[in-house]
Amino acid sequence: MNFIKQINLLVSFLLEMGLIILAGLWGFEQGESILMRYVLAVAVPAVIILLWGVWAAPKSKRRLKNPLRTIFKLTMMALAVYFAYSTGHPVWALSFAVISILNVSLAYFWKQDY
Repeated sequence: MNFIKQINLLVSFLLEMGLIILAGLWGFEQGESILMRYVLAVAVPAVIILLWGVWAAPKSKRRLKNPLRTIFKLTMMALAVYFAYSTGHPVWALSFAVISILNVSLAYFWKQDY
């Protein structure tokens, strides 16, 4: 069972990286000029990283307590689903949604404090 819990932590990390990548893709797609595409491709992920760092990072002084942290994580993952779907990747969106719900639910159930 410990191995499965470690896999769940790895999946959590990969989902967080996927969120950042999808945010960059979405930001790039939103820009009308080439300059705005690159600005948004950097700015949108930067805002997500900042929010995650303040409210969900393990060493943050302002870290949310559960269940608020779990709700925050699910909200951020829902944002990733939106990013994937709105950029024309419905299969990615569905996959991300299913894996995120399972991952965050298991982490909450197993009290994985990551």
